[in-house]
Amino acid sequence: MGPNTAKKLFGMALAFIAFAGTAHATPGGTITPLITSGALPDTPAAHVDPNTAASPFSGVVSINIRYDGLSYICSGALVGKRQVVSAGHCVDTNGKGSLIDLNKPGNDVRVVFNASSTPGDPGRAVVTASKVQMNPNYAGFGNCPAGVSGFCVNDDLAVITLGQDAPPSAKIYKLAGQQLQANTRLIMAGYGTSGDGIKGYTISPDFRIKRTGQNVVDLFDADDEQGFSGPNEVWYADFDGNGHDTFCGWGLACSAQLANDHESGIGGGDSGGPSFIEQYGELMLIATNTFGGTPDGIVAGAFGTYFGGIALNSYLDYLARATGGAIQVVPEPASAAIFALGLLALAAALRRGRRH
Repeated sequence: MGPNTAKKLFGMALAFIAFAGTAHATPGGTITPLITSGALPDTPAAHVDPNTAASPFSGVVSINIRYDGLSYICSGALVGKRQVVSAGHCVDTNGKGSLIDLNKPGNDVRVVFNASSTPGDPGRAVVTASKVQMNPNYAGFGNCPAGVSGFCVNDDLAVITLGQDAPPSAKIYKLAGQQLQANTRLIMAGYGTSGDGIKGYTISPDFRIKRTGQNVVDLFDADDEQGFSGPNEVWYADFDGNGHDTFCGWGLACSAQLANDHESGIGGGDSGGPSFIEQYGELMLIATNTFGGTPDGIVAGAFGTYFGGIALNSYLDYLARATGGAIQVVPEPASAAIFALGLLALAAALRRGRRH
């Protein structure tokens, strides 16, 4: 879809909601816009991760942001011993890109680990951040660069640096280096509002309960600094089921609908949470989850809603700088194969050279 997808969807849906964060959130940890389930017999409980070190989601964290006497919940992914990737709007205190001041009394950002379900276990550590960074192009949710019209959800990234190492039992995720493509199946995780495709949101977010679900990428927005041209920065998907396929019905994109016990949406508190792909036998981070929308006549969180986030390939340089080089980027399989062939060719040339 051409520029600007967010602006056009805003007009179609009449309600474009930021899921979790600051100006768009309700203080105290209950946020009105995790992972929702399909219809019965699927339930939100069936999507709950066991919170063990063996879980592939042991490095998915909840985040408690506190300032001005208020408290918020977001999600994130561990990408280094002390580095967590999340959403920029989670640490924006005024909705205009004002980064939380950790030096101000009463302000802090705490990362909650759930690599164990046993109280007192180190895998359940709560670690306070020593530094928080926001993508320099992020100017607040929905705000576009000067001279660009529309509703921009681009650049909504933050990197949180921990004051001490993460628990060893928490998985550190690598970043898939390729550009996210339409029709890609994503595996999502987070701590936010949950429910099901029929009733919508019925369960509040929880710092200790993470859920997982899946969806398929439909649409993209390109670089807002380039007038919505260039590389894709924002991805979109819809929550299909019970006869609803929103983007297909709007004539925008008709992707596959997953099985009822896999197809999921996101909710408040999921902002900044990871979307993974399966690659080289493990989960690799390829995107974050940051926003959602509710079309007119649809129950919030139910089938027919849509959501999306940030495609991380366009932000590799920023993430490398913000993590101090801690994040590990893995080439896409085709590139890796070409690289391997190059090494074989080099080895053969060296062998030939040694024979002379």
